[in-house]
Amino acid sequence: MTLATACVVTVAAASSGLYALAWILVHAWSAWHRRRPRPEFTAGVSVLKPLCGADDELERNLLSFFRLEHEPLQLVFGAADPADPALDIVRRLAARHPHRDVLVVVGADESAASPKVGLLEALLPHASHGIVLLSDSNVRVVPDAVARVLPCFADPRVGMVHQPVVGIGERTLPAAIENLHYTEFAGFLSIAATVLSGQHAVNAKGQWVRRAALAEVGDFAGVRDHGADDYVLSRLVLARGWRLRLAAEPVRTVQATWSWRQLAQRHLRHSSLRRRMVPWAYPLELLLNPVPWALALLATDLAWLAAPLVAVKMAIEISAAGLLRGRSLAWRHAAAIPLKDLLYFTGWFASFAVRTVVWRGKAYAIGPGGRLAPLESAPAVDFAARRAA
Repeated sequence: MTLATACVVTVAAASSGLYALAWILVHAWSAWHRRRPRPEFTAGVSVLKPLCGADDELERNLLSFFRLEHEPLQLVFGAADPADPALDIVRRLAARHPHRDVLVVVGADESAASPKVGLLEALLPHASHGIVLLSDSNVRVVPDAVARVLPCFADPRVGMVHQPVVGIGERTLPAAIENLHYTEFAGFLSIAATVLSGQHAVNAKGQWVRRAALAEVGDFAGVRDHGADDYVLSRLVLARGWRLRLAAEPVRTVQATWSWRQLAQRHLRHSSLRRRMVPWAYPLELLLNPVPWALALLATDLAWLAAPLVAVKMAIEISAAGLLRGRSLAWRHAAAIPLKDLLYFTGWFASFAVRTVVWRGKAYAIGPGGRLAPLESAPAVDFAARRAA
């Protein structure tokens, strides 16, 4: 066996071993939470929903929040543009649910580099309850989601609760790949990382924060120029002495009809941000992707090992996705797992060449720590003109 072969075998074995360990940790963690009684805790919840355009299945996603089984509950929606079609959907749903406490806010603070944070800054003053849920527009919840997450705040030292993320609703292959990646990276592996090391990979798809903790860190002032405002906000809350808690209830994000371009843009943006925010952890991502290392064995005299290693990785990911999504993957999408792993392996290296990103119609340079520096903006979406046409 050559030195090169020995290195590939070692990395492939280590990667597969780490992945198997993650599977054990996630299953043990899930089983423990199923047996653990929920502590008693109740509080009012304000949901902040920044909107921009009509995403995949937006009406169904927003409707799920109107159907939440919790009181008191406040839904605060906002868009920067008064002609944004998402606002028509909100108003239509509000008219059908007159019992709901709903507020629509138009306009955003354009001085914030992050367009989403600029919207959140406009929404936050209208929040009337002690627990605030920051929720993206492509999130869909189950009716008892609040009851499943809110008990995490029974400990008064907990300032923020975040949920593992799973992707659902795929109808195109790029959407299936994105959902597989979300379920694996922001769901399966983020749970394992929290259980094993106590490191919290907070995602804005399901980010709940105690209003007192948010006030202590100056609300969103410290994240208005960050591309990963969710993660940075969690670090600020932690630095003020509050605890973070990972909820057992996954949050579902809907990607239905994505294109290959959308997939590439999002992955390169997020991988570039991760590389600049936590540079010490970025190389570890390669060790949590066994498929490329297993396929590298095809060029060695141990080529026979490639197929079983890929099969084991696929079986683990299919099992974890079924556990977190609550239903099995379609086989045509499960078969896309090796393609997904190769694409994200390639993207890991491509991120080193990325210096600028486009997000919500604006171009940014990515600086140290994931800070965004606005460049010349791309043409803004003219929703009013689109309607007239």
